[in-house]
Amino acid sequence: MTNPKKPPAKTAATRAAAKASKGKKPTEKPEAKTAPSPKAAPQSAPAARKGPSEDLIAETILRLLEARGPGKTVCPSEVARDIGGSQPEVWSPMMQPVRRIAVRMTKAGQIAILRKGKPVEDVDDFRGIYRLALPSAAAGDETDADDA
Repeated sequence: MTNPKKPPAKTAATRAAAKASKGKKPTEKPEAKTAPSPKAAPQSAPAARKGPSEDLIAETILRLLEARGPGKTVCPSEVARDIGGSQPEVWSPMMQPVRRIAVRMTKAGQIAILRKGKPVEDVDDFRGIYRLALPSAAAGDETDADDA
């Protein structure tokens, strides 16, 4: 049985709430924080981190392939690094969008996806290391095979 004169024991939740409220000014009201100031610019919800556009990725793939020359290939990580820079935390998340755009471009006949120097059979379902090439390079000899 609890003692009616003794205050209830503080739980972890009540201690955390008390600690959080210590730094607040006593004159602050909760509604003042949520109501936007009429002078302040309207704030939108924080946008999720947005990567490069699909067009930029496609243009970069074609530009790197053309710069490399006929019969040569490009590693998809080169495309991501060209767009995002050398920091892995920036270019690494771009690998899936690069692959998605490469598949789309392969279906459109703009490029070819190669594995072990040969075009992949099913662009929607391939695994492992792959390289990108212009369609003419995929039909002929592949001089810089899967080295990345």
